[in-house]
Amino acid sequence: MVDVVLCICTCRRPDGLRRLLEAVDSLDYDDSLTVVVVDNDAGREGMRVCGEISETFRWPLTAVHELRAGISYARNHAVRMALDMRPRLIAMLDDDEWPDRQWLREIVGVLDTTGADVVGGPVLPSFPPGAQLGPQLADYYEVDMHVPDGAPCVLFAAGNFLARVDCFRALMPEPFDPEFAESGGEDLVFFSRLEQRGFRMSWSTKAVAHETVPADRLSVSWLVRRQRRRGSLNVNVQRMFMPGAAYEAVRLAKTMGLLVVALAYCVVALPSRVSRIRAMLLLNKAIGKVMGHLGHKLIQYGR
Repeated sequence: MVDVVLCICTCRRPDGLRRLLEAVDSLDYDDSLTVVVVDNDAGREGMRVCGEISETFRWPLTAVHELRAGISYARNHAVRMALDMRPRLIAMLDDDEWPDRQWLREIVGVLDTTGADVVGGPVLPSFPPGAQLGPQLADYYEVDMHVPDGAPCVLFAAGNFLARVDCFRALMPEPFDPEFAESGGEDLVFFSRLEQRGFRMSWSTKAVAHETVPADRLSVSWLVRRQRRRGSLNVNVQRMFMPGAAYEAVRLAKTMGLLVVALAYCVVALPSRVSRIRAMLLLNKAIGKVMGHLGHKLIQYGR
């Protein structure tokens, strides 16, 4: 039986996928690992990368194409393939990331030590040389719980995590909701459903993955769009798990409170450029929440 199947979904990032696979090839891990890559682009660049690497790749590598466009479809395809291999554990990394050499050893170690069902790890941004604004706003790019190693938590992002197969089986046939295939947020829904079913999650501070931040994501306009999407998703996902007029009224009141705080912050932040940007991003998160209340979903993965 395979110990771990690593699932990687890729779309139009052949260089990122190659870098990720090269890092996986160098992992310090003594047990069995199998890698599954699902290419979600019609051009199938990811398939070509896997074909070029497979002959010298250290681990068994399988690459397939998912016809339906959308991150949920790619993730679900990868999970189905992984479950067919009957592993003990399933992990996921994104195609713009690469792990530290000790990544898999650390994340499996926390799962086995704590008895958790799911373990997540930090994703730290890697900025291009000469980037100035990005490093000053690094917390908007990173994924980190900022809790002790092995601490209980509730995960929200699927870029770096490991889970027992029972977690996926409990949510089959579609562990990642197709309703969020184009907007993103399918991972937030996935972890929320696991929490609802009583699965335990923990954090591994040393299971580090790094994420490439391309130049086109260093603009304030890109961060504004991201904050609006996050705000909208937050409301839409909460509505799934806490429906009804009473809950909606509470959410709306919190959104209005956030708007007031953000507007006040915009005034206080005037003397500092970075503070002004942070205030604007908080305001746009509140605007995104308002859009969510109005039923809007902002597209991230659409063609």
